[in-house]
Amino acid sequence: HPSRGAWPRVSLVMPSFNQAAFLEEALVSLHGQDYPELEIIVMDGGSTDGSVDILRRYEPRLAAWVSERDGGQADAINRGLAKATGDILGWLNSDDTLKPGALLAAAFVMREEPDLDVVYGDIEFTAADGRPLNTMQAWDFDPRQLACATNLLPQPSTFFRRRAWERVGGLDPALRLCLDYDLWLRMSLTGGLFRH
Repeated sequence: HPSRGAWPRVSLVMPSFNQAAFLEEALVSLHGQDYPELEIIVMDGGSTDGSVDILRRYEPRLAAWVSERDGGQADAINRGLAKATGDILGWLNSDDTLKPGALLAAAFVMREEPDLDVVYGDIEFTAADGRPLNTMQAWDFDPRQLACATNLLPQPSTFFRRRAWERVGGLDPALRLCLDYDLWLRMSLTGGLFRH
């Protein structure tokens, strides 16, 4: 088990809007990481489905949360990460979960390789009832493939350093669907080092 203080702080933002059916499971997956330096910030877009009741129950274990209208997912994530204090950043949508040990694995690689800007792993797709569907093997990083072919990085399993985030100015709030792909492209084009 990692000792407190020996590991970099990881700040994760969870954007959410009317996701009460999944929100608690997502939060439980974060608390189950057993990572000593985890900061969780939830940015709820003004949900009316019981999400706020869930957030009130988890409030003691959250660094911050708000429930108010926002300008969409990118805006919510940008505002959440503006509150973050960690050196390693990321976001987890409220209908996603992290497997146990995911943050420890990411933080270990970033701690051992200080020049690395972005680390990402494979992901598993599950049905709403939790049944596993399939695994997506992420590709090893290739800037030409990223620019010309496809998004190589599965967003839920991607973590990045604050310096890379600040260098590109965060997410583009005008984007709705490819906001993560755009972010990886800009991080790559500004010299970011990536590791699968």
